[in-house]
Amino acid sequence: MTDIIESIVKNYKFNLNNYQKNYQSRHWSYNNNKKKILFDNIKLKDFRKNNLSKGMDDSFYTKKQAKELYKIVKKECGRVFVNSLLLKKNIGNSKKFIKDGHYYFTAHELFHIKFVYDIKKKIKLKKNDIICEIGPGYGSMISKLIRLYNSKVILIDLPEANFISQYYLQLQFPQKKFFVSKDIKNNTITKKDILDNDIIILCPWDKLPKIKIDLFVNTRSMMEMKREIINYYFKLIQDLMRIGGSFLCINRYYKDTVGYPIEMNNYPYDKRWKVLTSKPSWMQKRIHFLLTTRIKKEKNEIHQELKMIEKMSNKSRLEDPFFWRRILPNPIYKLYKNIKFFLISR
Repeated sequence: MTDIIESIVKNYKFNLNNYQKNYQSRHWSYNNNKKKILFDNIKLKDFRKNNLSKGMDDSFYTKKQAKELYKIVKKECGRVFVNSLLLKKNIGNSKKFIKDGHYYFTAHELFHIKFVYDIKKKIKLKKNDIICEIGPGYGSMISKLIRLYNSKVILIDLPEANFISQYYLQLQFPQKKFFVSKDIKNNTITKKDILDNDIIILCPWDKLPKIKIDLFVNTRSMMEMKREIINYYFKLIQDLMRIGGSFLCINRYYKDTVGYPIEMNNYPYDKRWKVLTSKPSWMQKRIHFLLTTRIKKEKNEIHQELKMIEKMSNKSRLEDPFFWRRILPNPIYKLYKNIKFFLISR
C-alpha cells in the first residue's frame, strides 16, 4: 500500500507542476481551493469522509433516501446485477455507506448502477473495446463499467480528481496495469501506451493518440465546465469516436456555477449522431440522460432532439434554484429559498 500511495502522490505532484489552469472552470477552482489543505495532507484513506470527494459525490442524499433508492434499483435492474457492481468494502470511509449483507452502497453508487444498466440495454461492448470517461471524479461510474465489461478504460480529469480516482481504482483492481500522466515519455502518448495498459488516467492537456473509442461517457460534469472546454471535449469525442460507437451524456439542463449559464441543449453535437435514448435522468428531474451512437452520414436527428431538450429545459428551469439565483436580486433570492424550504418542510 505504501508503494501505491507514493506512486499516486508522485503523479499528483507531477500534474500540479504541469497544471494548465485554463482547463479549470470557476466552479472547480473554487471547490479545489477550499479542499487544498486536504490534498496537501494526503488524506486519501478517508476521501469520502473528509470532504476530499465533495462535488464528486451525491453526499446530500440521506441514508433513508439511499435505502429507498436501493429498493427501486434492485426492482428495476435485478438484485444479481446490482450486487455484481457493488463494493464489498468501504473505500474512502464514507459516513453514508449502508451495508446489506456483504455489500456497501450509497446513493451515488446506485445512480451509476442504473446508468450502467441502461447502457447495457442499448449497446454491446466487448473486452477489448475502449471506454473513455471525461470528468469521472473519483471513478465510481468507470469502476462499474470495468466490472461489467472488463474493458480498457481512459479517464480524463483535473489533477485533484485523478489523485483520488487512481487510489480508488488501484484498491479495487490491483491486478490491472495503470498508465498515468507521469508515465508519458517525450510529451507523447503512443498507441502502444494505450494498448499495453488497462486503466489510463490523464489530464485534459495530455493529448491522446489517434485511436478509436467505443464508448465516451460524461456524467454530470460538462455542466460545470467552461464553454471552450466543452467545445474542446466535443471535438475530441467526435474525432476519436468509431462509427457505431456511443456517447452517454448525463447533465443538468441548466447550471451557472462557472459564472454564466451552461445549457445542455447548446452542447455542440455535429450532425453525425443517432439518438438511442433521450429522457429525464433516473430520479433526477433537472438532469437529462442522452445516449447517442456515431453514424457515417449527417442527419438532423440530434439537433431536433436538442430542440426537444430545450423545451424540457425551459420547463425545468422554473423549478431550478440555479436559474432563480441568476435572475433575482440576492435579497429576493434568499426570500425565495426560505419560502421554498418552508413549503417543503411542512
